[in-house]
Amino acid sequence: MVYRFLAELVMVVHGALLIFFLVGGFLAWRWRRLIWFHLGIGLWNLSIVILDFGCPVTALEKELRRRGGEQPYAGGFIQHYVEGTIYPAGYTWVAEKVGFALVVISYAGFFVLRRRRRTRVPV
Repeated sequence: MVYRFLAELVMVVHGALLIFFLVGGFLAWRWRRLIWFHLGIGLWNLSIVILDFGCPVTALEKELRRRGGEQPYAGGFIQHYVEGTIYPAGYTWVAEKVGFALVVISYAGFFVLRRRRRTRVPV
């Protein structure tokens, strides 16, 4: 029972990290210090996509499910929970490109806003 609860908790945190990856750069427009945490999440996601290795958070969730007596799902977190639900199956490559484009756009906006704040003339 404890392992199942922990598996569900890991799943929720994993999903929250995925959402933060998509919107965290925009949140940093308001709360500037978030950019450092977001940069870490972004580099982590980029390395997983480029190097094509399994996410340890997914492995942790699967292990907790196994210890809780459940059959772990096949594939990764995104394939199990997101693909076919949020976007059509087989289009993960498009979702990855859109996700990373959102990060680039949010960072561009972050630096534009930061520059504007620095160059303002005090009245």
